[in-house]
Amino acid sequence: MNLQPAVKPEDTAECCIEVAQGALRGSEQGGYRRFLAVPYAEPPVGRRRFLPALPPRSWDGLRDAQTQAPVAPQRPDPGFFPGDPDAMPASEMDEDCLYMNIWAPAAGSAPCPVLVWLHGGSQLIGGTARPVYDGAAFARAGIVCVTVGHRLGLLGFMELEHHLGADYRESGNAALGDMIRALEWVRDNIGVFGGDAQRVTLGGESAGGKNVATLLAAPRARGLFQAAVIVSGGGETILTFDEAKALANRVITLTGHGAQALCHLPWPDMLDAQRRLLSGGGRKLPTRPFVGGAILPLPPLAAIESGTVPPVPLLLGTSRDEMIASVLGAQGDWAWMPEILSHALPDDMTRIEGAARQAWPKLDAVARRCALLTAEEYWLPARRLADAQARAGAPVWMYRNDISCTTGPLAGYASHVSDLNALWGHLPALPSARLHRMLCDFVRNHAAHWDRYDPTTRRTAVLCNDLSVQTNPGADVAALFGAYGFGRGGMGR
Repeated sequence: MNLQPAVKPEDTAECCIEVAQGALRGSEQGGYRRFLAVPYAEPPVGRRRFLPALPPRSWDGLRDAQTQAPVAPQRPDPGFFPGDPDAMPASEMDEDCLYMNIWAPAAGSAPCPVLVWLHGGSQLIGGTARPVYDGAAFARAGIVCVTVGHRLGLLGFMELEHHLGADYRESGNAALGDMIRALEWVRDNIGVFGGDAQRVTLGGESAGGKNVATLLAAPRARGLFQAAVIVSGGGETILTFDEAKALANRVITLTGHGAQALCHLPWPDMLDAQRRLLSGGGRKLPTRPFVGGAILPLPPLAAIESGTVPPVPLLLGTSRDEMIASVLGAQGDWAWMPEILSHALPDDMTRIEGAARQAWPKLDAVARRCALLTAEEYWLPARRLADAQARAGAPVWMYRNDISCTTGPLAGYASHVSDLNALWGHLPALPSARLHRMLCDFVRNHAAHWDRYDPTTRRTAVLCNDLSVQTNPGADVAALFGAYGFGRGGMGR
């Protein structure tokens, strides 16, 4: 690896720690410690491509943990609009990407609660190097914060058992296996950072939030976290086993190579195959976990309803205008990924839009389309997950972020990802600071301070200039969808 050193302010000192695999040299400043690029698994390279992650090997000497690791191979991220300041910066890419970053309070702190965070990015982009995932604010608040890098795209979500044999069983869920391996490493090692392995909250946003929901239903992940936070996610972005096999068949046809050749194809060529796959159309992205194997025997909602999912406390949140970048981008020609941010409603929702036009005559076309797409992609799946978890006896709290962006083309809207900087403590002024305090309180106490959610009243905290608790907000939108058979959700959404 040829990684650039992290910037070190004058008051930064080195600090060392011993984990099960060896000694790490990190940095300490401002009352907290930081360890970057900590390996939690063997690199999935060479013959290990597509195969399950193995525990990391030990090393001799002192391993430097002051520079970022490479991110998983991915296309560049231009953000949600030209000049988006929150787009992921250009980073070194490599299949050797199974690393985590850890921020911990100063040595000697009492056993601290732990937040393990899974990044977003449509299962195609993203990583721990994105500046928003700097966990210093959590460490200052007495929380050990862990961010996890994992495989993405076709390298993490392509099921090849039917082509390459039993060794490749679950290759379509390799990325989920990476996340579980990271949680196992946290269980075994987080104590030396001052973290309490029995007070782990697993959180994530967007694709990361959907992965959290999936891991709720994963038998191997049970007991590895005691609470969950899902921001802009739900439990329905999954494939059937047949859909997973069909995806692999399409990739093999597209590349003109056999399945065995995919194990050795240079990763830039794999990205090119992924690009051609996505350009083939389809409103929903095909790279997602599949149901039917050992990692995910049942869809999350079905697993919850079966009583096999531990009733862990759950905090669920969405933003009011999640899909506004899609709708405005379609008009302004700057939506960066039409495969996921499609501005068009699916064919079977056109009647809902007609009904919405009559129900909301004062709402303009942009606001109406945004409300419907936001409900279909984020809010209704989150609500269905909250309903299922609450019915199973788990304590659930739900909130909606109504804090609008103040600059850029999304000013005036509470858009997708707009809440991340607030949640991570990078916006200390009110009202955004409430989001960070809310998340810290949940990680510490596995509870929120407003009414618990139940499927009857659906009490939800709405954060804007202040925090108010509302009964069943968005009931009119849910009724529109329910009238046309969209009340239950399902696989492949």
